[in-house]
Amino acid sequence: MAFITRIALFALCLAASPAEAQLLSESEANEYHLYVRPLAGVGWTDSFGDSRNGLGLHAGGRILFSTPLSPRIGAKFGVEATYLELDIRDENTIPERYVLVGVVLEMTLFENLLMTTGTVGYIGLGNTEGNPFGIVTDVGWEPARDSRVVPYVTVRSEFIFDDNVYSVLSLSVGFTIGVI
Repeated sequence: MAFITRIALFALCLAASPAEAQLLSESEANEYHLYVRPLAGVGWTDSFGDSRNGLGLHAGGRILFSTPLSPRIGAKFGVEATYLELDIRDENTIPERYVLVGVVLEMTLFENLLMTTGTVGYIGLGNTEGNPFGIVTDVGWEPARDSRVVPYVTVRSEFIFDDNVYSVLSLSVGFTIGVI
């Protein structure tokens, strides 16, 4: 057993070579650890369970904390709070309106590919009844971080599991602000 432990420790020492440790510390020096990310977008909403569809609008933001997985993969986790209006109405009715709040996980691959997933709760506003849950995903582009403020563009999809399942596909834009 002691022999296996020594081999495991030796392998860990080899895996954490000084060059990689130096690379990680340099990338950490250029990274922020807290980000604020305002966002807004417009897209198309479809309702499964009936034939209603229409415009979907969202505006809100995220607070994200950096948790780098490796020098090549940046990861963040945090919370999102966003206002969502689904204009899937019949004549003489008001749109579905929600505030969504939830946990999101984000990864940046290849320095520019931004991917996000999260589970959120939707709080109905006005005449919108119920508080359904849902899933949010984003895939998009963010330039390499050279400054404190960086723009981004994503394709955002949401699935809201209420009496009917709402699907929202939208183009979302915003910018990332490195705080700390």
